[in-house]
Amino acid sequence: MPQIRIPRGGHGEVVAKQLADGRWSARVQVRDIDGRIRSVRATEKTKGSATRLVERRLKERVDPSIAGITGDTTFEDLSALWLQHRKDHGKVKTKGLLAPQTLATYQYDIKQVIIPAIGHVRVREANIPLLDRLFADVEHGRKHGNYPARTGGRSTRQLRVVLGGMLALAVAHGALPANPIRDVSQSSRQPNPEVKYLTVDQARRLRTRVSRTAIRVPDQRMPNLDLEEFIDLLLGTGCREGEGLAIRPIDLDDLDGPVPTLHICGTVVEPRKGFVDHLHRQNRTKTGDDRRLILPDAVAAMLRERMRRDPPSTPESPIFATGTGNWISPANLRTRLRSALSRSSEPPSPSDQALAGTTLHTLRRTVGTLIAHEVSLDAARDQLGHRDPSVTFRHYVGKRLVAPDLRSTLDQFFI
Repeated sequence: MPQIRIPRGGHGEVVAKQLADGRWSARVQVRDIDGRIRSVRATEKTKGSATRLVERRLKERVDPSIAGITGDTTFEDLSALWLQHRKDHGKVKTKGLLAPQTLATYQYDIKQVIIPAIGHVRVREANIPLLDRLFADVEHGRKHGNYPARTGGRSTRQLRVVLGGMLALAVAHGALPANPIRDVSQSSRQPNPEVKYLTVDQARRLRTRVSRTAIRVPDQRMPNLDLEEFIDLLLGTGCREGEGLAIRPIDLDDLDGPVPTLHICGTVVEPRKGFVDHLHRQNRTKTGDDRRLILPDAVAAMLRERMRRDPPSTPESPIFATGTGNWISPANLRTRLRSALSRSSEPPSPSDQALAGTTLHTLRRTVGTLIAHEVSLDAARDQLGHRDPSVTFRHYVGKRLVAPDLRSTLDQFFI
């Protein structure tokens, strides 16, 4: 009968025999990825003990022909290997490299939570109770990593993505038999709150609040028009803040004609230490898909006046530029908006209080909600540049205060 050849990565049966001194020796042959046969051995006082020790060593063994992650690798080392793996190989489920800002977000969770909390834990020690406790600490606001205890806790969504990817890489290297993240308890946090958006009246009030006459500080120089004109751009297009700051004269078509259009084809990327060196324009949007938007007349007039007042030096120069002609940082305008809402010259009214917490991203949700309610969800998706309409519905369309008037439709039952 021909000998059965062990497949690569497999092993034979455990064989035990008694030695002259009465102890038992157990051995199993393993065929590694390089095709060579190697043995795993153990000697104990009893046959059962020797067999169990061999089986445990076999389970913990790492193929010596493969250099990489082992069961003794710490989470601190694993995080560095995983981050480099993501840099080299990009996205897991779709093609393409990960954006530097995405990698920076991953690194933030690694440095702030994973390394301080479980950085010295070895991969072989990763189990469901360990991960359950970490996620529970994060969600319930207990001290974890570099974060102090705080009421309300934090979401574990991003942390689960990072840890799941790290442990999946450990499984691929043979350091773990399975990924324990799959069986970790699901998040106990409540679903996302309702989408925050502004009504038409509130949006008009916001435009008044951010005007430079309203936010001017007595005895100081009049603020420039950047903030109020940028707010108008976001309300008239629904684009992301980075996309709005990235527009150039070359991206505008027929601005003086009957159908002025804006080509959204890039975004301004902010510096992220170790990943993005400096503020710059990225020649692709967040999703990688560009789109063309028809501009409202008021927005087209604002852009014409802005370029007349401060002409860009070249067709590829920013329309929203600093005094030296460089790109404006989104963080700069976020700070200006917070400051404007906090120091309006008028006493706060109920309508002003409704604007509390408004961000530049709130305006994107405001546009999505208005278009979805007045036109259709598909129109809102196209305007915002989403591939999946469910993203638009879940995150960018607020709940109607009153259901639409459908009396003429429902009256058909009573004719």
